[in-house]
Amino acid sequence: MIMDELQFEPLYPDVLSAITGGLRIGMDTLHLAVGVFPRSVYLNQPVEIVIVLQNMVDQPMDVKIGVQLPTKDSAGKVIHMMTPKKVMDLQLKPGEVGVARLPVIPMPPTMPNTDIPIRVAVRKRSRGGNMIRSAVGGAPPSALMISPYKLQALREVDFVDHPYDQSPEIVTVTFDVAAKRLASVPPDLKPRYESLWTRDQMNDERQNIRAKLSDARMVADELTHSMLMQPMLRMVDEVFALRGLPLYPGEARAIAKCLVYTLDNSLAFDQTFKLEESRWYQTLAQALAHDEGVAKMEPAALVTRYLFEAALYDAVLIGFAQIRPRVRINLGDKTERVAYANKLLSWLAGLSEPDLTYIYLPLALGGVVVNHIVGGKNDDPWQMIAELREAYRARIKVVSGEIVTVFDMLDKLLDRSEDELRRARVQPKG
Repeated sequence: MIMDELQFEPLYPDVLSAITGGLRIGMDTLHLAVGVFPRSVYLNQPVEIVIVLQNMVDQPMDVKIGVQLPTKDSAGKVIHMMTPKKVMDLQLKPGEVGVARLPVIPMPPTMPNTDIPIRVAVRKRSRGGNMIRSAVGGAPPSALMISPYKLQALREVDFVDHPYDQSPEIVTVTFDVAAKRLASVPPDLKPRYESLWTRDQMNDERQNIRAKLSDARMVADELTHSMLMQPMLRMVDEVFALRGLPLYPGEARAIAKCLVYTLDNSLAFDQTFKLEESRWYQTLAQALAHDEGVAKMEPAALVTRYLFEAALYDAVLIGFAQIRPRVRINLGDKTERVAYANKLLSWLAGLSEPDLTYIYLPLALGGVVVNHIVGGKNDDPWQMIAELREAYRARIKVVSGEIVTVFDMLDKLLDRSEDELRRARVQPKG
C-alpha cells in the first residue's frame, strides 16, 4: 500500500500560500486571505471581493461572509454601491480550500476616488476535529482542481496584509474608482464559490510524494552543516527581526546552530531517529512532488523557500530533547511540546505577538548544547558563548517572571558548554 511505502502521513498542502505568497489571516481552524480585483474600476463596473478559505481540520466547517459598504467618502460626499448579496453562507468540506467572490458595483453619484474601503466580516463554526495542516506554511500542492491559468489569475489579486493585533474576523479592503463611467451595470452578477482543493486530492498527493522519495533522500543527504550555517544565520536574523524579536549576534548564531543540526541528518543525536519522521523531510518530498526542479536548487535557496518553517518545528522538538537531560526543570510532555512548537510557528506567521521565550526555549538553549559540533570551517564555538553571555547580560536587566528561569538554564548550559570545550581541548580562534 502507498501509505506503508511512504512511512509517514503527509500533512495537507498549504494551498493558501501557493496563491498569496505567504499572506494569511489565522482564525484557529480556518486560515484565509482577503483581497480585491481589479484594484481600480469605473463607475458601473464590478469589483470583486476575493476570499480564499482554507479549512485546517478534518471536519466540515460553516462559514458566513458579509460585506459592509461605505455610504460616504472621506470628504463626506455620497458613495453609492450595490452588491447582489451582502451575506454569503458556505460549508467547507474537511480540509477543503476554496475561493469566494462577492461582486460590488460603484454607481453614480459616487465620485472618482482612491482607497474606498469595504469591510469584510468572516465568521466560522467548526465541529471540532484534528489539525491536518501545519500551523503556518507547509508544502505547496502538487494536485489542484483548477487550471494553471486560474491559479495565476488568483495570484494577481491584491490581498490584504492584515495586522496580527487586529481582529481576524473584520478585514478592510480598498479600491479606486476612476474618472469614467460604463453605460450600464453588467447583468446577472452574483456571488460565486469555487473549490480549489479537497481531500480527494490527497490520494494524488500521496502518489506524487511517493514517486519522489528517493530524490528527497538524495537531496537530504547533501545538506551539511558547513554549507548551511551562514545562510541559516542570515535567515534567522532576518525572520526574527521581521516578526518583532531582533536578535543579538550570539542568539542568532545559537538558533541557527540548532536549526542546522536539525537539517544535517549525519548529526542525528539519537540512533532511533528516523529521517522520515521529521517534518522538514516530509515537506521536502512534497515540494519535489510539486516541482521536480526543487532537487536542483542551491541548499540555501531550498531551505529559505521551502524548509525553514518545517525545520523550525522540528528544531523545537529536538531542542527540547537535547536540553532535557541537562536541566532539572519539567519541560512538558510530547503533546505540550508540539503545542508549543505550533504556537511558535503561529507567531512566525504573524498571527500572534512576539515573546522573548521563543528565542531561548528551546532554540538558543539547544544551540548551546550542539555548539561544539555544528558550524563551518572558520566557526569559533568560544565566540558564540561570549556573544551569548553578552546577550544574557543585556536581557537579564529588563526581564522578569518565567523568562528568568529560562535565563538560569542558559547560564548553566553555557558553563557546561565551556567545560566540554576545555575537555575537548578546543582553543579560541583569533
